[in-house]
Amino acid sequence: EDAGDYKCVATNDAGVVERSLTLTLQSPPVITVEPVGTVLEAGATAVLDCQARGEPLPTISWSRQGQPMLGDDRVALLPNGSLRIAALQREDTSEYECVARNLLGSVLVTVPLTVQGGPARAKGSIIGNINDVEFGIAFLNATVMDSPDTDTRVIQAKITNVPQTLGPAMRKLISILSPVYWTTAKEIGEAMNGFTLTDAVFKRETQVEFATGEILRMTHVARGLDADGALLLDVVLSGHVLQLQSQLMARVLLQDYTEDYIQTGPGQLHAHSTRLFTADGVSVPYTWNHTITYDPSKGRMPFLVQTLRAASITTEYSPVEEAVAFKIQASIAKGIVLGLPRTQTMVLVLLSTDIDECESRDTCQHECRNSLGSFQCVCPAGYRL
Repeated sequence: EDAGDYKCVATNDAGVVERSLTLTLQSPPVITVEPVGTVLEAGATAVLDCQARGEPLPTISWSRQGQPMLGDDRVALLPNGSLRIAALQREDTSEYECVARNLLGSVLVTVPLTVQGGPARAKGSIIGNINDVEFGIAFLNATVMDSPDTDTRVIQAKITNVPQTLGPAMRKLISILSPVYWTTAKEIGEAMNGFTLTDAVFKRETQVEFATGEILRMTHVARGLDADGALLLDVVLSGHVLQLQSQLMARVLLQDYTEDYIQTGPGQLHAHSTRLFTADGVSVPYTWNHTITYDPSKGRMPFLVQTLRAASITTEYSPVEEAVAFKIQASIAKGIVLGLPRTQTMVLVLLSTDIDECESRDTCQHECRNSLGSFQCVCPAGYRL
């Protein structure tokens, strides 16, 4: 409290003279507002508070594990000394240091920041042809949130600019969204979803096959997150899907299902599933399998097999909006390796040396289609096996 303005006044018979001065008491920095450890979802914005007092007034700087945080457009130092990081990414998980300095010294405090893996949104474009109908660019937009009632994440998606000639058929193609719900699925235990495993950068080749012989192929390319934390996705479709009579008005129900993801090598996964949809009471099975490739340096899944569970699926098409709406709940957990116990190396060898049963002419009477670990006989168009 001795700091302040002082005045010295001298007087005698000849007059008065005075001088003023300011007394400043210097002090080393003291942190007055400490940052608090924070856990946020990918795509969110983090603000790490840090304020200090001292004389002279301390300057505040931030570092990450001892390295200055320079050259990143997502990072900003606020006027009050707090650190703001926008569009959080999983690699932002780290310990951060707030340092306050003045002429008398410095003080440091550390804070952990944890970024959990689910982009909160996804967006992309879809092009190609279905049932020999070429369509322009359709647009995919999806939101992701935690379910309040179950240990899953809820994905709500809408595909717009879908012509009426294709809209009803696309209600069955939940596989269009497979990169979205695999990337954002709720992680159970130590299981990894697509974002945790690949940082949302991967390529996915998918083949959907209906029991009546139609085949649709899809190529998905995930390009990471944009500045707002949204998953960027491009999709190319080509092939045929089952057409039903009066399918515009048919009520389509997609049953719950599981997908098994198997690590077949560095940066490579294989997945497969069998599903069932019902249209006006008629049940139709269909299968699909796909291969995912990603940067091998990202590592492997924590388990040889992981199982993704898809539940509470709803789908509808609006002819007026020319839009298909989907809703799905997804979670991913450790999978089960069926059959006798094998080492991981043995299973990988079996997967990588798949036998092509279709090489034998006697396998099928008409067309034979090989798949990993199996095959299927298919009749010509217009016939049923």
